[in-house]
Amino acid sequence: MFKKLLKNKTAVFCMALILLLSVMGIFAPLFAPNDPYENDIMNKFASYSLQYPLGTDQLGRCVFSRMIYGIRPTLFLSLVTMLGTIGLGTLMGLLAGYFKGTIDEVIMRIVDMMLSFPSQIMILAIVALLGVDIRNVIIANIFIKWAWYARMIRTNVVKYTDKNFVLFSRCIGSGERFILIRHMIPCIASEMAVLATLDIGWAVLNISTLSFLGLGVQAPVPEWGAMLNEAKNVMTTNPIQMIAPGIAVVILVASFNLLGDCLRDAFDPKEAQI
Repeated sequence: MFKKLLKNKTAVFCMALILLLSVMGIFAPLFAPNDPYENDIMNKFASYSLQYPLGTDQLGRCVFSRMIYGIRPTLFLSLVTMLGTIGLGTLMGLLAGYFKGTIDEVIMRIVDMMLSFPSQIMILAIVALLGVDIRNVIIANIFIKWAWYARMIRTNVVKYTDKNFVLFSRCIGSGERFILIRHMIPCIASEMAVLATLDIGWAVLNISTLSFLGLGVQAPVPEWGAMLNEAKNVMTTNPIQMIAPGIAVVILVASFNLLGDCLRDAFDPKEAQI
């Protein structure tokens, strides 16, 4: 399956692009030509040059350098959100799908209650309750989104609970923990990989949106959504200040979504038989 994935040019391109952005974010001081926090009000809205590849913003800060440093909060905070969401959703989905009965009913009723509310409104409400802070944004995203993944994981777990290898493992006295870790998780690993990849794209878009609204990453920290917020007032006079982070968000989200589609096709058992 991995060989099939590597043969997919779209998947390879998306992975290479995501890897490149990750490396640039980790080693931002090496790639950024200027200090992203350095103000030079006398040099505001400077045009493109070797020193300022994308010009400067309203405070004279290098837009290109801020774009590179903005990878860290935009991408890596999304990874943290994804890990929390998938982790909690997988745990609840495994418990509900494997043990069934009362545990399944309780978890699924909580899931139904969580899914009955519009996610964005709930996130805004939680952030307003806890306070404007990026940690609260991550907590709100995990708290709201885990229910959808718990339902998806439960559906996949139910398919394997009565398989022969699980029944045999029970007959020889294997514990429930052993079955869950050694049998169930490997069986749903492909579905988890697809969901995780798609979830990062959603998290990137959501964190950028909340930062644009002033509820996420706060100034002067460079983050793509926050940069869009700062640039909205000069959109007509200095459009590159808004176009650059906007295009970057679109490309990053599209890369994760396309990679998720490629993973789904590669792990599809029907495709594997063809």
